[in-house]
Amino acid sequence: MNFWYHLCWWLCRIGLFFWHPVFHVTGRDRVPAGSCIFCANHSGMADPIWILLALPEKKMIRIMAKQELRRVPFIGWVMEKFRVIFVNRGAHDIAAFSQCVDALAREQEKLLVFVEGTRCNREKHVRAKTGAVRMAAQAGVPVVPVFVTRNKTPFCPVSVVFGTPYRVGALDPNDHDACQQASDRLLKTIYELGGDSYADQIG
Repeated sequence: MNFWYHLCWWLCRIGLFFWHPVFHVTGRDRVPAGSCIFCANHSGMADPIWILLALPEKKMIRIMAKQELRRVPFIGWVMEKFRVIFVNRGAHDIAAFSQCVDALAREQEKLLVFVEGTRCNREKHVRAKTGAVRMAAQAGVPVVPVFVTRNKTPFCPVSVVFGTPYRVGALDPNDHDACQQASDRLLKTIYELGGDSYADQIG
């Protein structure tokens, strides 16, 4: 295992558990052994770390993140050690998309994508982005819905719920309407995993 990944994993585990000593994981046994895309909701900066800590083993996975974070002192350095795939959210970043598909199909890695593409809370919601289902269709790998607790008040319990993996099927990555519908269904499934009422407003 990458030394820096291992070191950061333990530092994050100690630091986050100080603020949130109660941590629940559901559905860990549903995580497939091979390549897949973890598709999660996003409400806090620590969400990627909670998901990493919830995985059945301390195995490096790839994470998509906005390219602006690369320029943040220390944070950008840590993310590079984690082999984060940076994406330009303001454009159709074909290079980042291709890098993700290659990591999934050729390198058989796991990838974490936040379907909403930005942090959302109970006052702010956006429609699902289509990148995750398009990558899954092109790489031929399953998606794994993941829900992370939205309430991150210090010392409150945090839960990560892994849903049942599924394949998007014969989806044309160039059919925007079909990809949008598949992405909306995926986002609805994610919020249903956590019993979040926002699921009723999707689709």
